[in-house]
Amino acid sequence: MLASYPFLLIIIGGWLAGCSAVLFRRAARTLGPWLEVPALAAAACAAAAFGWAIYWAWDLSPVPPPITLIASVSGWALTLAGGMLAGWGLRARGWKPRRAWRPERDELRQPYRTIRRPIVLGLSTVLIGLAILSGRPAVWLCAFAVLLAWNLILELWDWEQRHRLPACRDYMRRTARYLPFRRRRRRDPAVAPKAQS
Repeated sequence: MLASYPFLLIIIGGWLAGCSAVLFRRAARTLGPWLEVPALAAAACAAAAFGWAIYWAWDLSPVPPPITLIASVSGWALTLAGGMLAGWGLRARGWKPRRAWRPERDELRQPYRTIRRPIVLGLSTVLIGLAILSGRPAVWLCAFAVLLAWNLILELWDWEQRHRLPACRDYMRRTARYLPFRRRRRRDPAVAPKAQS
């Protein structure tokens, strides 16, 4: 398996670098803000590893196989929709890192009022769209592995954020990470209407 798809080792390395970035950031609260620099470097290494793995997978079969019209249309639609969602999330959030919880920045503005991670969802959708457009099985496997590693890093990132910014816990509990959903409201027995006999 690894001999056929050697880029999986790069993805594992990127996953380890991403987890290290989160743990460095967590340790910076106790050991000092100087650990923010290695955290940033580890995050950059993780992003570079994922990008290199996707490029490597794309380059494994230099002649792309022909894709159908349905695959082409769906791939372009996913790529454009994901790019627009990521741009919308970036515009709503801004470029500043999250050092304090401000509800007006996330909780009260769309798309963050509906989903917690619109930028990640948008980039993931772009990656899926590009994998469909490539028509290469190596890119499909690479995209799946990158998305799996990315989501495992985000689980650790959410844990770290809940401990670093306790004010955001209620928002994270109420808002879905990717797909909006409707929770059933439990009726309070004191407010519920009495059944007619």
